[in-house]
Amino acid sequence: MSAKCFIDSNIFIYAFCDKMASKQVIAKDLILDGSSTISVQVINEVSNNLLKKLQLQESEISSFIVNCYERYSVVNISQETFIAASEIRINHQFSYYDSIIVASALINQCEVLYTEDMQDGKLIANSLKIINPFNDNNIN
Repeated sequence: MSAKCFIDSNIFIYAFCDKMASKQVIAKDLILDGSSTISVQVINEVSNNLLKKLQLQESEISSFIVNCYERYSVVNISQETFIAASEIRINHQFSYYDSIIVASALINQCEVLYTEDMQDGKLIANSLKIINPFNDNNIN
């Protein structure tokens, strides 16, 4: 049985952007697996970047959102998430938004968080391992 995974927004951005082909391949493999968890925060961040940086059309953003809800377990951000994120910031010095991502992954019992933005290999709460899929040590 494979680990329950959470995917951060930066992984999606690499999947859509063809400027770094090697990262795009890895990112696409992760997001096309379809068995992962994401949060509404991830949808918000990715949609904003697709609009502003990649200049996708509204119809493409709508398709992305629909696909997210069809493909992934999409979780909301609750009061519990914000309180847990506060504790994570105190204990691990993550940024505000990164701490919400970590809290969302923990609350939803994910074992792996795929992200490029945080410390690769770090274990949070003895249950969530942060993995940078672009790190040479993590490429299969």
